Amino acid sequence: MKQLESIYACLPEWLQDIAVTAQGALYCRQRFGAAFREEYALLKATEKASALQLELLQVSRLRRMLTHAAATVPYYRQRIPFAAIPALRAGDWAAFQAIPVTEKADLRQNPNAFLAGGRSPRGAIRWNTSGTTGTPIQLVYAPGSVSRQYAYVECYREQAGVTRFDRRAQFTGKMIAPGEHNRRYWRYDWASRALMLSTVHLDETSIPHYLKAIQQWRPRYLTGYPSAITLLAHHALRDRRFPIEIPAILTSAETLMPEQRDLIESAFSGRVYDQYGQTEMQSFWFECRYRRMHAHPLFGVTEILRPNGQPAPPGETGDVVLTGLINTAMPLIRYRIGDRAAWSGDDRCPCGRAMPMVEVIEGRREDYLFSPQRGWVGRMDPALKGVSGVLECQFIQHRPNELQVLCVAAPDYSPLARIQLEKNLLERLGDQMRIDFRLVQQIPRGANGKFRTVVCYLDREPFPQSSGREVPSR
Repeated sequence: MKQLESIYACLPEWLQDIAVTAQGALYCRQRFGAAFREEYALLKATEKASALQLELLQVSRLRRMLTHAAATVPYYRQRIPFAAIPALRAGDWAAFQAIPVTEKADLRQNPNAFLAGGRSPRGAIRWNTSGTTGTPIQLVYAPGSVSRQYAYVECYREQAGVTRFDRRAQFTGKMIAPGEHNRRYWRYDWASRALMLSTVHLDETSIPHYLKAIQQWRPRYLTGYPSAITLLAHHALRDRRFPIEIPAILTSAETLMPEQRDLIESAFSGRVYDQYGQTEMQSFWFECRYRRMHAHPLFGVTEILRPNGQPAPPGETGDVVLTGLINTAMPLIRYRIGDRAAWSGDDRCPCGRAMPMVEVIEGRREDYLFSPQRGWVGRMDPALKGVSGVLECQFIQHRPNELQVLCVAAPDYSPLARIQLEKNLLERLGDQMRIDFRLVQQIPRGANGKFRTVVCYLDREPFPQSSGREVPSR
C-alpha cells in the first residue's frame, strides 16, 4: 500500500484523476451489487412499516446473527448461550440483555477472535478504524455487507432529495492531492460523478480555491465532515465572489453542532442532513427532513445504557451499545462503541417512519475534559457562543488543571475574542483551570481527515449518570 501511495504521489495531476476514477469504479462495484439491490428493495418496502413490523424483522435478523456468532466466532462461543436465542422475541429482550457487553478494548486486543471461523472469508474487505484515540483496529467486512450498507446510504440520500447518480462534492481525509505547494486540492472521480476534496490542505489560503472548484463543478449535494464544510461556509458568507447553491449537505463522522448547521445552510442555501455511523458497521442513524434522527432497526440493534447496565429511559444520556446485523465476517454483539446519546421521548415522527429516534448525541467519552471543580465535562461548543472572529478551536488537556486552546483566527479576530472565550471556558470548567491560549494557522486533521474538538490525554473514570438535558446537541 505504501508503495502504491508513493507511485501515486509521483504521477501528474491528470493521471492522479485517472487513478482516483479507477478507485471509484472499484468502490462502485463493491457497493452496488446484488446484495445492494436485495437490501434496497427490502428497505423501500418497509420504509413506512409499523414499529411492531420492524421489530419482528429486527428480531429475526438478530436471532440469525446470534446463532452465527455463537457457532462460528471464537470470542462469542462461551458468551452467547444457544438456549437463550429462542427466548428472544419482540417485546421481550431479557435474554439478549443478559449477554455480556463487548468492550472496544477486547476487540483491539485480539481482533482475530471476532472473525467468523477464526479467519477472513474469501473476498473479504479489510478496513482500519481511524485510531484517533489509540491503536487502529483492523476490521473485516463480508463481501456483501458493504453493498448492504450502501442500500441504507442510498435511502438516506433519496430522502434528502438526491441519489448516487447526482454530481457531488465530497471531502476526504485521504492524501489525494500530494505536495505542499499544490493549488489543485481536489481530484475528479468520474466513475462516481464526484469532486473529491482534500481536508489535508484546508486553510484560509486554500479555501477560495476550493470554493471556486465547487462553483464550477455545480454539485447537487456536498458531503463530508461538518468541521470542513463549516470552514467553507465561513468564507463563502464573507466572500461573495463565490455564490454557491447546494440543495443538500450530508454530514457525518463528527458531531454536528447547531451553530454549524445554521452557518452551512445560510452559506449554501441548502438543507443539512446529518448521519451517524461507525467504521465497525454497527448502526445506521440518519436525519429525516423533520430533523429527527432515526436509528434504523434493520441495520443494527441500538441500546443506550446507564452505568449499571440497565436501559436508559428517554431523555437520559447513556453509553451507546450496538449490535450490527449485516456484517457476518466480524460480528460484534452488544459492543460499547464509546459514544453517548439519549433516546427521544416521541413515539412517531411526522415523516411517517416508526423507527426509534435519538434526541441527543453527545459524542465520544474521549470528547470530555476534566475539571478539578466540576469533574468530567462534555460538549465544549457552548464555550464558543458569543465569540466572533474564530474559525476553529481545539481543546487539548494533558493535566487536570491545565487546558491548551488552539485557535484559527478569522479576518475579524480581535483580542476581545480571546477574552470572551477564556471567560466562557472558566465558567464551564471552573476558575481553577489554567488556559494556555495559542493562535495557529491551521489545526491538523487526524486520521481519515477527522477534526477532533477535544483531545484529552487523561485517564478516564466511569461516567456518572447524567440527565442528557443539560447540554442538548440538537
